[in-house]
Amino acid sequence: MSSLIIISTTFEEKEDGLKVAELLLEERLVACAQLSFPVTSSYHWQGRITTATEYILSLKTISTLYEKVEKRLTEVHPYELPEIVCSDITRVSSEYLAWVEGEVSS
Repeated sequence: MSSLIIISTTFEEKEDGLKVAELLLEERLVACAQLSFPVTSSYHWQGRITTATEYILSLKTISTLYEKVEKRLTEVHPYELPEIVCSDITRVSSEYLAWVEGEVSS
């Protein structure tokens, strides 16, 4: 049985996030993609603290597709090391979960 997950990643350019969202939707790996307003991210990178403006892309899919989504993100993401974080959703309406399952190809 599948469960709902939300995978998030970040992009420096809004257009890159939109392209990846469209690609994953077209490939039926995700049912929904949401690109946030810009956020300010601070992180350690190559021995320094870096600050950047980024867009957060949230992807709704089912748990059985995580590996495929991660692989595809790694292939198409412009970052050398993209953030790919997955959250298991413990509660979701049965109707919404059924919609997500119906929109993706497992």
